[in-house]
Amino acid sequence: RVFHLDYVPLPGGDAAVRNPGRMALAYLHHACLQWDADLPPVTEYSSTELSLIQRQIEKHINSPLTSSMGRLFDAVSALLGNCQHVSYEGQAAIELESLADYAEEDYYPIDLQSRIIDVRPLWECLVRDIRKGITTAQLAARFHNSIAQLGLQVCENLRSQTGIDQVALSGGVWQNIFLLTRTIALLQSRGFTPLIHRRVPANDGGITLGQAVIASFYQ
Repeated sequence: RVFHLDYVPLPGGDAAVRNPGRMALAYLHHACLQWDADLPPVTEYSSTELSLIQRQIEKHINSPLTSSMGRLFDAVSALLGNCQHVSYEGQAAIELESLADYAEEDYYPIDLQSRIIDVRPLWECLVRDIRKGITTAQLAARFHNSIAQLGLQVCENLRSQTGIDQVALSGGVWQNIFLLTRTIALLQSRGFTPLIHRRVPANDGGITLGQAVIASFYQ
């Protein structure tokens, strides 16, 4: 990987996947932001549970590190008060996308530091705007716009090094139509040629097909 999200603890392992509120707390801690009672993922848990989660994060107890974009979407969904618990994979991200206001054009900064994508500035802005009373629909859109801008920023960085202007958008996050359409528009406006999935799923279904193709050579 040329770039990847900075690693963040997954407090409780799979428990953080089932409970995006835990992931939001981990990202708040990563951004050095207090777990204040005006933030939805904080009010979701009792003081005892918060102490346990904090200990897991700080002492690295049952908290493997993750750089998953899906977990970032989960965390933002929980931060906005949308989805603290899920019953199926991708639920938090799907619900976050459904909230986004298509008229919103604003976005937040995300830093590239060497190979690391640092989203701490984004988290600082989200928390600030929650407290300013910005609507959830606007915040959801601004987050999506920020990820689209990140995609453009990464691609321009790589083009400056390689001269390559074809971009393959692959992975489960690109099932998000809001994000996909905004990213394609940004890339095309800067002279990139984006390639997207049409006959093969962008998510794990594409991995499954690839595995079947490889296996067919060994029959």
